[in-house]
Amino acid sequence: MTLVRHTLAIAIAIPIAIAGCDDTTGLEPLTGVETAVVLNSIDLSITVFPVDDPDAASAIGLAAAGSPVSLAARGNKVVVPLGFFPAAAVVDLTTGDVNMIPLPDNSGATGVAFLNDSIAYVANPNLGTVSVLNVSASTAGAEIEVGVFPQAVAVWGDTALVLNAELGLDFRPARQGVVSAIDASSNTVVGSIFLTGFNPAAAAYGPDGLLYIVNSGAFGDGNGSLSVVNPATLDEVEHHAGFGEFPGDIAFDDAGHAYVSSFAYGIAVWDAVGDSFINPPDDPLVADGHTISSGVGIDSDGRLYTLIPGDCIAPSVAVRLDATLAFDREIDVGVCPIAVTFTQVEEQ
Repeated sequence: MTLVRHTLAIAIAIPIAIAGCDDTTGLEPLTGVETAVVLNSIDLSITVFPVDDPDAASAIGLAAAGSPVSLAARGNKVVVPLGFFPAAAVVDLTTGDVNMIPLPDNSGATGVAFLNDSIAYVANPNLGTVSVLNVSASTAGAEIEVGVFPQAVAVWGDTALVLNAELGLDFRPARQGVVSAIDASSNTVVGSIFLTGFNPAAAAYGPDGLLYIVNSGAFGDGNGSLSVVNPATLDEVEHHAGFGEFPGDIAFDDAGHAYVSSFAYGIAVWDAVGDSFINPPDDPLVADGHTISSGVGIDSDGRLYTLIPGDCIAPSVAVRLDATLAFDREIDVGVCPIAVTFTQVEEQ
């Protein structure tokens, strides 16, 4: 651990959460059954199962149309922005009911995070804005202008951190990424973080309290990277190149190892304490023979889930490794799984 990171880790002690690939830590303690929620992009569904009983999995349909690639969960609620269909699906995991909250036309809604039990922030990439949802009232508030092509959201205390990809009309990075900081009390942008990497797409908090942002880079250029942001000071404190072709998701274990997924190579493993690769993209972590991953997540027992997209025509699987990274099992999911998150569901 570098001196600057050690100092920052001591200073950061405010509740944090990340979604879209969405891990939640530091919010009010929840009780209930730890439950995995896998988003299946092509068949517009989620697969839901208790992590200790994956055979009890069930599927919940989301909508008749859309292109969802992100989700967030908090307690019994799941929010899924529906991409080209201008709405967010809100799922009650206890009843299976799905409610739609309309979003602005042509929003392209992608990226979501819960601020608390009722409020969630959804990014509208096509509009350069964020919508504030009240999932209890099923309403969307006024849009907040942020940067160009926002596509993921993280939460730190009462601040929403919006990852702007800064893409051009050709959907390639026009410039380096920018993070917009929104004060949730006023819903105004109060600061910006200028990243070194291109096309920030996903983020997760490390055990040190810093926000680790995966920069996908430009498709075909192999310039994926990792930005490390101090959410307290709104600064990029480190940047690491070498993450290869279009990394897309990230999850942390308690030891400070970051698991970064890519359709191109599977899973790279980064040691955030030693600032070095354990498994670089050219020597990835192989899960049950799979060298491709569309998303990753880690449950409270340290088990790693990697999503296998397959041909995105037939239903596929999530592969689970135990805390030692030994193969545990495959779990049947839907067509083209793209994101996984975990939540505590109260039994009824």
